[in-house]
Amino acid sequence: MTLGLVVTLAVLTYASRAAAVVLLPPPGPRLAALLDRMPAPLFAGLAAVALIEDGPALAPVTTIAALVGALLVAWTRSMPIILAGGLGAAVIATLLT
Repeated sequence: MTLGLVVTLAVLTYASRAAAVVLLPPPGPRLAALLDRMPAPLFAGLAAVALIEDGPALAPVTTIAALVGALLVAWTRSMPIILAGGLGAAVIATLLT
């Protein structure tokens, strides 16, 4: 996964969430409760897919660093902050390797 692809995915994710907030009516209380629980499982699924490589090899160091960086700020429950944490850790890992 290239840096450009990560940035593109981050921009698309943020833009789609912002568009949904602006264009769609507010959800009902039951749907809002369900949506509040979605970021953690969604992030866990994306992280698991990113770490799985073909064969028994470990994921690249930058991928593991991005996961760790994102997990360190996951307590904020803010998608832009989590993406920035992962991206920042990946950039640092790239510079150090």
